[in-house]
Amino acid sequence: MKAERPITDRMRRLCELVVSGMPAGRAYERAGYSARGAVADQNASETLRIPKVSRYLEELRDEAKMKAAMERGDLVQYLVDVLKTPVGAIDANHVLCQEWSIDEAGAMRVKMPSKLAAAKQLAAIMGWNKPQEVKVDLSEKLADIIRRVRGS
Repeated sequence: MKAERPITDRMRRLCELVVSGMPAGRAYERAGYSARGAVADQNASETLRIPKVSRYLEELRDEAKMKAAMERGDLVQYLVDVLKTPVGAIDANHVLCQEWSIDEAGAMRVKMPSKLAAAKQLAAIMGWNKPQEVKVDLSEKLADIIRRVRGS
């Protein structure tokens, strides 16, 4: 049986760009291949089906999933810490201290993240909020609708 050749740098770059969210054809072009447009789309599809390339792509996707899950978990833990930490327990060296100052009387003033904002963000991340109904006027531009929904 013939030994499988190692994955090339261009193949590796193609996979990395695809995992980062770039369309396969554009990733194929950016990875250094000469094909462009529809030919790049076709070649990218074929290259990504090569077993060694496909395995590498899956490894990258698995790593990305693990990293995203850990980051989400870290954020959830941070928000829980904000909610559970008593305001008086924060000093200048506490991880939740955003800024501190000394007032005119010599007392330390410490600012920590907003508990209300943390509760709202945690509820959104955990899916505790009811789905929001959005009425769309078809004459509105998509960007205006998004700004309205986000409240900006």
